[in-house]
Amino acid sequence: MRPFTTAAALVVLLSASGCVDAASSVGASGAPAAGAPAMATYFDCVRDGGVAISAHRAVSAPDQPENSIAAIEATGQAIPGAILELDAVLTKDGHLVLMHDETLDRTTTGHGRVADLTLVQVKAARLKASNGALTDAAPPTLAEALDAAGRVGAIASLDLKPAEGGTTVDLARAVIDQVRRSGAADRVILITYNDADARAVAALAPEMMISAGLSGVDGLAGLNSAQILAWTGTREERPEMWSALRQAGVEVQFGTLGAAGRRLDDRYAADGDVSEYRDLFRQGVTVIATDTPLAVQSVLGAEVAKAATCRRPG
Repeated sequence: MRPFTTAAALVVLLSASGCVDAASSVGASGAPAAGAPAMATYFDCVRDGGVAISAHRAVSAPDQPENSIAAIEATGQAIPGAILELDAVLTKDGHLVLMHDETLDRTTTGHGRVADLTLVQVKAARLKASNGALTDAAPPTLAEALDAAGRVGAIASLDLKPAEGGTTVDLARAVIDQVRRSGAADRVILITYNDADARAVAALAPEMMISAGLSGVDGLAGLNSAQILAWTGTREERPEMWSALRQAGVEVQFGTLGAAGRRLDDRYAADGDVSEYRDLFRQGVTVIATDTPLAVQSVLGAEVAKAATCRRPG
């Protein structure tokens, strides 16, 4: 693993000489470069004219509960190569289940903090759909969710937000252990929110892709750029920074998701024309994270199809 300054200098030198495509993480044999996750070459390919859609909490329609098997299956089947953003939390007895909030109250019939409940107690709750409809489904375990994502050929993007009193690294260790036991290392992304957490998690799981919250290329110091997907926020379009990150060999992610009425998804849709998603693609965004993944697909269907032709590991 080399510091960014060294890696960047090498990219500039090779680009100037015309020897290689700057930002490539592919070795001479077509395999990942030394030290790169197997999925790095997939994202290199997507970056070359394609786009990936990341569905927030896996939802693509209001009748789907967030973080549910139903959402994973429906969204994964509807969008080729979908990335499904999922939230994993630990129960009192050490099991990983999908739940965005610290408590069951908003999205299920249950009550209380997940961290204070056993797996049996969490499984006794029933999920509510995004439109409020009650379902017969229980919150899934992370293992169940990874299996479902694998069945529909989707990538699971796992948010590492620990419960109050916990740490990102402790949650990451549990998640990484489950990912490895599920044989899913080649089809997950681990989400971190700053460069320090990204470095810690990358060291724990060098074979997995890492989403790192970055405000510029300086944040890549101490990271293997081939392992990193840059999370660049949900508010401000920053094409100059996006260009610099791409030149450094890092795929750019940008979010149009957020609170209803304020998120870019809603602002784009207000006039009945969501062509702004194409503008994001043209400005260098490789992964669009959204609450309305089918709307993004309606604009960038050809680019999603292009990404779906990229070879995935495994």
